[in-house]
Amino acid sequence: MGEVDEKQAAKLAYAQLDKRERRMVLAKALVRVLLSIALIVGIFLSITPRALANGEVVLGLFIGIGLLVALIAWELYRTINDPYPEVRAATGLVVLVTAVIVIFALVYATMSEVNPAAFTEPLTKGDAVYYTVTTLSTTGFGDITAVSSPARWVVTSQMLFDLVLLVGLARVFILAAKAGRARRLRGE
Repeated sequence: MGEVDEKQAAKLAYAQLDKRERRMVLAKALVRVLLSIALIVGIFLSITPRALANGEVVLGLFIGIGLLVALIAWELYRTINDPYPEVRAATGLVVLVTAVIVIFALVYATMSEVNPAAFTEPLTKGDAVYYTVTTLSTTGFGDITAVSSPARWVVTSQMLFDLVLLVGLARVFILAAKAGRARRLRGE
């Protein structure tokens, strides 16, 4: 199918829905996102940095990244198989960004628990979320900075991961949405 045909078919799939059906698709997507974020935040709130500090921080980071990779794979699979893959791709990215923030915030709070001098000030979980978001958004106000070498390495890994996340995953989800749309058009 040519480029023009594919674009027209994508518009028709969503455009064929009446206003009420479009609202239902978006409402279901919003509920899915809110429930996913509630689950992620609930997990975040239930885990204490002190409990993680008893284990290895690096092990926690690798487990978090492993879970994130599994979540990415799941969201891509669901995007390809969703009747409205563009909507699913957008909601999947919101969920994944939330998961990245939680994972790095837990790592930073745990590092601060293990070594309060790892950052310019000891981090609560709230401070760690704030620091993670300022790093993710490349704002970096400078009020909290990584001081220890391990903290700087983790922050560097977050910055690199964020570049991949923002650029790479957005592109991958766009491709997954196109694949899902093409699959739907073939009637699979």
